[in-house]
Amino acid sequence: MNRREFLAMGLSAAAFSGPVLRTFGAEVGPAAPDIPNSPATTKLNIKPVMTSILHTAKWEGPCRWTGVDPAAERRGAEQWFARWARELREGPLGQSPELNLLEPAHITFSEKFVLTPAELRKLGPDGPSADVLYLIPAGSSLSAFEVGKHLGKPILLKGLGCRNVDIAAYTRAMGAEALVVKDDADFAQLIRLLRARKVFRQTTVLFPTDRGLPAVCSVGSVWDLDGLRKRLGVSVKTISYKRLSAEMERVLASAPAADEAKRATAELLKNADRSFIDAQYVARSMLFYRALRELMARQGCNAFTIECFEFCSSRLPERWTITPCLIHALLRNQQCASSCEADLGSLLAMRMLMSVAARSCHQGNSDPAGPDTFRINHSSTSMKMNGFDKPGLPYQLGRFVSQGWGTKVALNFLDNPEKTVTVARVNPLATKLLVLKGQLVGASGWGKDLIGCSVEAVIKPPEGRCDEFLAKRLEYGNHLQWVYGDHADALRRLGGMLGLAVEVIG
Repeated sequence: MNRREFLAMGLSAAAFSGPVLRTFGAEVGPAAPDIPNSPATTKLNIKPVMTSILHTAKWEGPCRWTGVDPAAERRGAEQWFARWARELREGPLGQSPELNLLEPAHITFSEKFVLTPAELRKLGPDGPSADVLYLIPAGSSLSAFEVGKHLGKPILLKGLGCRNVDIAAYTRAMGAEALVVKDDADFAQLIRLLRARKVFRQTTVLFPTDRGLPAVCSVGSVWDLDGLRKRLGVSVKTISYKRLSAEMERVLASAPAADEAKRATAELLKNADRSFIDAQYVARSMLFYRALRELMARQGCNAFTIECFEFCSSRLPERWTITPCLIHALLRNQQCASSCEADLGSLLAMRMLMSVAARSCHQGNSDPAGPDTFRINHSSTSMKMNGFDKPGLPYQLGRFVSQGWGTKVALNFLDNPEKTVTVARVNPLATKLLVLKGQLVGASGWGKDLIGCSVEAVIKPPEGRCDEFLAKRLEYGNHLQWVYGDHADALRRLGGMLGLAVEVIG
């Protein structure tokens, strides 16, 4: 597989450019601190390791049917390693912007099959920073396991030959992780999924609240935050409304922030297909976005949620003339998970969907729409639904409340060649993932001055399975999110790699 094919299968990174946020083809958004551990810039660290046996003498026997002089054997092993290391650096792994190829290491041992401390030190200072060890296990099966055990890292092997199968079976039986791929295409997908898992486990959610969880409306969310962190690596940092208010009032009082918001608003309106909202309210949303970005940077967060009912009851949205809708869109355009109504089950599924699809998604309430379809309805979409590395979809700006404020984004979902979609949801215990592959058959919310949640997608599950899917929501909860394309198999694999039980309807 050539580099172009490999990169085409990887995730596309929409990187930050200095302090200005790039969202959908134009520089839009007030200058703000970069998002910590941004999913857009996260790289997978791969440590290549080759093991070789170097015999102390020349002889033949049941495991050595051709005797080789020790000096010649050493030269051959070193030449093989040098060639392999060069090919890695010049090939897809070394050239991908989404990967860090760490220094390749060559570990050798004698016929005693012992990895000495001197040899293990060859793994270098960068070994502990590896996310995965890519191994060529020449000489023995045990050496590969011991390298992984020494660093405490997953090992990755390519090819379903006898030695790799042997290594994988032993490693897994010992409670460690061994990943084996059958070919180059499978290798590329697994690298992509490993990166997606790293992004997932680095998720830290900013959650402004005074009530905590469960939320008053989205009770089907995940509420065991300690368990979520321990099992899946996802952290939630809560801040009080007092702290949120202080930051927003500070931004509102900032003349530079006001100027930046004005410029960002002009860009949003210029690029919009149509707008049903006054510029002053768009600017207010951009100031709220700036305040949240400041708080996310300070708290080390790369994801966001807020409970709409608690937030509304605080009267802060009315005071500031904002709703969270546009903020969700802009964050998702930057590959950051951002969910409505403090719904963490929704946010976790969103994180996985956006990683495997390399696209932003639409989130919403789920309801039956007919005998064999259902709808997903929220004004919570984003422009990068065709890909983070592609031009944003045409969008319109609307108002959420009858008084005219509350900036939201509307897309014309049907005006897109792709009609296959993937839907996902994580259950309240964060132990299971539900996945559906369906067809987009309807949409609404485009071209009309509608208030409230009014951006809708209508989806048809596989023939005869709509009722089954709708009933599954009783175990998983309400909000659903979807992306264009068929990503069911990738989600099945990623869910398994995260320790989730995965149910696929498709």
